[in-house]
Amino acid sequence: MLPTVLQAFYHRFIDICEQFTAKNNWMLRLALVLPFTVLLFAFPSYERLATEFAESWRAVLAQAAHPFTPGRHEPTSHQAKMAFRLTVPLVARMLHLGVVGILLLQAVAGAVLFYLSAKLFLRLTGDKTAALLLTLSLSFIYAGRVSFTEIRGIFDGVAMLFLVVSMSFSNPLLVFTGVFLAAWTDERGLIATSLVMLFWVHSAQSALRKAVNPTTVAVFLAWAAYFVTRYLVARTFGLSTPTQGVGIRLLIDQTNNLPVGVWSALEGCWLLVLSSLLVLWRHKQLVFSAAYVGSISLLLLVAMSVVDITRSMAYLLPTFFLATMIVAKSETQNTFRKVVFVAMLLSFAYPAYYTGGDYYINWTYPLPLQLFRYAFGSGT
Repeated sequence: MLPTVLQAFYHRFIDICEQFTAKNNWMLRLALVLPFTVLLFAFPSYERLATEFAESWRAVLAQAAHPFTPGRHEPTSHQAKMAFRLTVPLVARMLHLGVVGILLLQAVAGAVLFYLSAKLFLRLTGDKTAALLLTLSLSFIYAGRVSFTEIRGIFDGVAMLFLVVSMSFSNPLLVFTGVFLAAWTDERGLIATSLVMLFWVHSAQSALRKAVNPTTVAVFLAWAAYFVTRYLVARTFGLSTPTQGVGIRLLIDQTNNLPVGVWSALEGCWLLVLSSLLVLWRHKQLVFSAAYVGSISLLLLVAMSVVDITRSMAYLLPTFFLATMIVAKSETQNTFRKVVFVAMLLSFAYPAYYTGGDYYINWTYPLPLQLFRYAFGSGT
């Protein structure tokens, strides 16, 4: 009985998806609707902007006003780690944005992320329905919702957008720009671009082009440009990033949160990553598999070595697109849709939990529950 019900639900859902993707500008419609869907299931507590997050925003606005002036912050604090995360503060300075303006900029970045992701998923799969399912899956995981739920003056959503830009276009200049700006938005973005490199390596058609082609060269040049400009900025203005509060000791202390922390990176979309590893194993692509697992492991190691586990794990986002490309090429359309459908359901079913430290797990409440809190609770 249950398998029959599930099968009927699957076919009905696929029919709805096919009807939606048959409309004109369906990707634009999707990009405009998904932000509201995200907020329905994960609505941030905006009142905290004036309380516990106020200090963080003061640091952001001070950095926007004086981007290259070293700040005086507690070495273990988030604010002390912001010195080289200049992309958003510089944009805020140029556009004269305050807190509300920056939050709106972040939300726009999230909507553009959904649009570009849908286009990229369609390119990788050649299937509009699969592209829709994949984009829905993205909206249910932290990397997709962060642009709308993160209100601490942390701009991972913007970094996610630049990572997707670096995979969405084969123009070397745009690849370079995406990688370079992702790194200057957050150092985790730099590490994540190792997966962008693997994405373009696997996209190449010939053995020679896998190693050297315009897109991989663009990634290498962006890395070089980042390190050179960071060195020059550090030497010229005396900027630095303290290393207190991160490292192996913290990783050991946070082992308690390892399972849920790793899960929070991609949630149900890990199913695609595992499927892609099986495909690579079947095709004996052992060297690429080793690089793939190595890049994932490096990001997992870094994420567990800092307090903000979930937001660091989210930088595995390029893995989602790389895994999609690998599995879509190997499986039939019907099989691939079913894998993505299960991944989407798993991601939808998992609440918007945020993991950090050795025990901290916080739930971003859905909008109905937030309204209930404001109406009948303390509102804090």
